[in-house]
Amino acid sequence: MSHASSSKICKYNVFLSFRGKDTRRNIVSHLYNALEQRGICTFKDDERLETGKSISDELLKAIEEARFAVVIFSESYASSRWCLEELAHIIKCKKELEQIVIPVFYDVSPSDVRHQNPPFAHSFSQQEVKYKDDMEKVQRWRDAFVEAGKISGYHLLNFKDEAECIKKLVDDIFPKSLQVISPFPESLVGMKSQVEKVTSLLDMESNDVRSIGIWGMGGIGKTEIATILHQTYRHRFEADCFLGDVGKLHQKNGLTWLQQVVICKLLGEKLTLTSEHEGMNILKNILRWKKVLFIIDDVNHQEQLEFLVGEPEWFGRGSRIILTARDKHLLISQVGDNVYEVQLLSEDEALELFSRHAFREKTPKEDFMELSRQVVKHAGGLPLALKVLGSSFYGRDKKHWTHIIDRLKRIPHKDILGKLRLSFDGLDKEEKELFLDITFLDNAYCGGSNFHLCVESVQRDPSRGFLVDCLVEKSLLSINISNKFVMHNMIRKMGENVNIFVMHNMIRKMGENVIREEYANSRIWLPKEVYDLFKGKLITEMVENLCIPKYYYFEDDFVNYSNTFKRMQSLKILIVGDGTFSSNCAITYLPSSLRFIDWPGFPSFSLPESFEPSQLVVLCLRKSWLAELCPISKKLSNLKHLDLSESLELTKPPNFGDMPILEKLNLEGCVNLKEVHPSLGHCRMLTFLSLSKCVKLKRLPKFVCMESLVTLNLLECTSLQEFPEICGDMRGLSILNLGSPWIRSLLPFLSGVRDLQLNDCEVLESILDTIRNLRDLSISGCNKLATLPNSLFESQQLEYLYIDRCSGLVKLPISLGVQKKLCRLTIERCENLKKLPSSIQMESLRNLRISDSPKLDTFPEINGDMHCLKFLTLKSSGIREVPSSIGNLSGLEFLHLEGCEDLVSLPDSLCNLMNLEHLILHRCKKLEKLPENMGDLQELYMLDVSETAIYQPPPSITKLGKLKILSLSGSNISCLPKNINKHKILSESY
Repeated sequence: MSHASSSKICKYNVFLSFRGKDTRRNIVSHLYNALEQRGICTFKDDERLETGKSISDELLKAIEEARFAVVIFSESYASSRWCLEELAHIIKCKKELEQIVIPVFYDVSPSDVRHQNPPFAHSFSQQEVKYKDDMEKVQRWRDAFVEAGKISGYHLLNFKDEAECIKKLVDDIFPKSLQVISPFPESLVGMKSQVEKVTSLLDMESNDVRSIGIWGMGGIGKTEIATILHQTYRHRFEADCFLGDVGKLHQKNGLTWLQQVVICKLLGEKLTLTSEHEGMNILKNILRWKKVLFIIDDVNHQEQLEFLVGEPEWFGRGSRIILTARDKHLLISQVGDNVYEVQLLSEDEALELFSRHAFREKTPKEDFMELSRQVVKHAGGLPLALKVLGSSFYGRDKKHWTHIIDRLKRIPHKDILGKLRLSFDGLDKEEKELFLDITFLDNAYCGGSNFHLCVESVQRDPSRGFLVDCLVEKSLLSINISNKFVMHNMIRKMGENVNIFVMHNMIRKMGENVIREEYANSRIWLPKEVYDLFKGKLITEMVENLCIPKYYYFEDDFVNYSNTFKRMQSLKILIVGDGTFSSNCAITYLPSSLRFIDWPGFPSFSLPESFEPSQLVVLCLRKSWLAELCPISKKLSNLKHLDLSESLELTKPPNFGDMPILEKLNLEGCVNLKEVHPSLGHCRMLTFLSLSKCVKLKRLPKFVCMESLVTLNLLECTSLQEFPEICGDMRGLSILNLGSPWIRSLLPFLSGVRDLQLNDCEVLESILDTIRNLRDLSISGCNKLATLPNSLFESQQLEYLYIDRCSGLVKLPISLGVQKKLCRLTIERCENLKKLPSSIQMESLRNLRISDSPKLDTFPEINGDMHCLKFLTLKSSGIREVPSSIGNLSGLEFLHLEGCEDLVSLPDSLCNLMNLEHLILHRCKKLEKLPENMGDLQELYMLDVSETAIYQPPPSITKLGKLKILSLSGSNISCLPKNINKHKILSESY
């Protein structure tokens, strides 16, 4: 007999026991339909019996496989031997299998059942006559009646009508039936937190109609999340419908068929529709009175939303509509901003999910761990890939594992590709071409920083508009904003408008497969194909994108590269790896069809004279041998990105008047460039300009029409005499990096600057008080600065502050002490700094470092909540004491006071730092004792008291259970407490 306890997943939710002739056409029929409509799987003997099975055996088995047994007692119930056998077996399952029994008293009373009063008395008398030779059986039936009559159930006389009784019964059963299946089975790794976030969007307590979208790439878990939500919340609604795989069903069966399915599930009506409009009218006219949960999975066309979901007015108050799709724009058009983007699994989650399918365990077997990590890395946190790949490894030995992994590197798993290919097939022609170009770029750049920048540039190709946005919306490309450090550095390097694009490993593999099967020879990056191309074995006219790998070695030194390029009249993207061509390899021809060139170390002194660059959008010739860009004037009317950085031979600057829509210009490290063409100041579209390390550049032209400029980098321009004259509006300038020993002042037109870096501006005496909205401030080697204006910090926007080698700096303004967003503050080698704000209250500060500032003798009081501060360094400063308010730093893990030679004491409140792990007091030569309650620092791992005046540590030090490193060298401590050795101190030197 199978187990049917609450932890068991049963075949049926409900088994119905009833006397057919009394109830089949009334209460049983209505109850059965109500249960089924709520998705409660119900066994009814005239609907569910399998042909060829013994009726009695089938009934007994069905009872055992049900979570609930609903027994409808009617007047002739006891006249049926089958009903009596059912009831006896139900009572047995109640006792042995914890089955829940629910009696319904239909025109009879519980007392009649319990005592076998009329009308049951006559039925039992007849049974006794019929089974006079087996009275034990009859007694068993009587006992079952007694037991059932004692159970609290539903007496029809207590309700105004049959409908009310049925509604109450179904409402009571439904939430309990859901307990059979856990909402978060172990196999759904990494889903619980995501379901919670989607649930918050649903706002289940609100009584309005709410629609939300769940968005993500194929195989990422959208359907799983929607399924969990359906199982968890369906009992709260009058009707529910989960419509899965809508895109495929729409294509196969049409919208009218889908509407019929929805009407059947939500309204319990089987209708034949003649048109989509008829179905739409029925849905919106009938659903408006019902509170429904409607889930449509894998939407891929606007028509599906128009004819199945329509407007919120279609649905009754409290209804919830959940849509899943790979196309974000499609979801936004229906639900607005209520869209949740499903996240890939973390590395640990991915390993667990893979292991559950590869080993049927939570973690991989120890000797398979490294191989498992290789597969998990290949899958890139995509649940579908992890499940499919995990199952393919199940039960195989290491030899098979190695073979499969090697094969995966060449040919990705077809089951995964098929799922992902659906997104590609839904693109139009231009979108497909762009997707394949980006697949090519991702392979060419291996997903590095150049990939992000090139995708940013490719999407702006005039012939393509902004199709990259479509690829992001359709989950074939993503924008990574999780790594704030990488994003911050990218913005500093290339400007505010940079997106960090990411193509998932499995999406890229799918794209490679499409190229290989349907676009052969159009996009070439593999060394073997490059070899065949220059050997004349491939059709050069078909090549659109070409990447010659870094340090690629051409066996034949006499290959005429220019002749090969002449035959590539369709070439649009050319990427040449660094170190591929020697400097004596002149390039005399390039196809004028090129739109994108990235060729570090370009070996010629100029672009070929025959080359017409009118199609170029991106030109990156870093570390080139160029002396000039073009020998004769050429129109670069579509050029948006020009990078000639570190071109050491460049002496003649290009005429920027030939580049009317130039947006990014990088001339960094052009050390022989002495001047810039005057047309630079008229580049109206320019957003990014870097002239860093142009050490011979003495002056810049007037900035006349540069209102679009966001980033200006003039670091290490050691010959620049003055800041460029600004004639027009430059309020858009957000990032300014300046490094010249000759510039005495900044211009007052810089009020919009948010990131300011001043390096080695040795004669700069002040920073303008018009700069008020700084996010990032870095000052180094500015020796004439005595203070900073209070206005710099009044806006409360500062996040990073770095001050180094500013010997003239004496004090910092009071407003610095109350920065709400500041997360990192570093002050180093400011030898004359004497004063900080008297108190600090920086709720976001994580790292505070002050070092080599010997005249700073007082550390500020700590006010308010600063629990985020984890690292505090006061190295080689002149402080005499640490304020007692340091005990308020509840999150502090690292306290570094090395070289504070005037420090004489530590406050007792230091022992309140319950998270402190490292305490460094090295060379605090006047410090004679530690606080008595040092033993309270239970997380302390390292204590360095070397070269201090401490002669006796407090006895409580023996309580430091996690202390592993105690450095005593050069101290006055002659002996330790007797019990200190048991703490396994590993070192006495630091």
